[in-house]
Amino acid sequence: GKPNDGKFPSDHSPTPGARLCTCEFSTSDVEAQIIRINTGIGYKGTDDEDHPTQIPFIAAGFFFAPAEFLIDVPFDPYMPWCFMGEEIMLSMRAWTHGWDIYAPRWNWIMHQYRPGRMGLPKFWGSVGRLFGRPGPGFSNQLQLKLIKRVKYLVGYEDCCTRERLVEEGSEEVLEEVDHYAFGEVRTREQYLEWTNIDVKNK
Repeated sequence: GKPNDGKFPSDHSPTPGARLCTCEFSTSDVEAQIIRINTGIGYKGTDDEDHPTQIPFIAAGFFFAPAEFLIDVPFDPYMPWCFMGEEIMLSMRAWTHGWDIYAPRWNWIMHQYRPGRMGLPKFWGSVGRLFGRPGPGFSNQLQLKLIKRVKYLVGYEDCCTRERLVEEGSEEVLEEVDHYAFGEVRTREQYLEWTNIDVKNK
């Protein structure tokens, strides 16, 4: 074959990476005050940035880890089609199992996330198709149920303690919850302190 100098074509050159290092409590009714992960300060792409930065959050739609990760942090089958809440849950579970999270310095690959107004399918549309309930409403109802599992694990005591969930008839969101909860290397409380997340005062 022809020799390759390792350079990308001009229209596919890598760009400086982003770091997921901030979060906020959502104000959307559909998202029910769940923690949303945001990008923070990106890399500059300069030579003095010689190693990746440790960050507190995983981008659920696009991350890489050895297969061993799935032994420590298996995907939770009781959170199907979860969108809001997936990243904070995945990040907390990974970190408490002893996994450190790093942001790559360069974006070597990417995926496109296009707005719904372009008419392209999104996962929440597949939920409606599967259950014969088109439109975003059915997916939103499912999300609001799943978010209670996330909130229980994260520690939203104002709404989602075990007692409150049982009292309101939502105990199904606690199914096998301890198996898909946190590790024993570091604690939930240590994670919340490290990330400056105040669940009580939001």
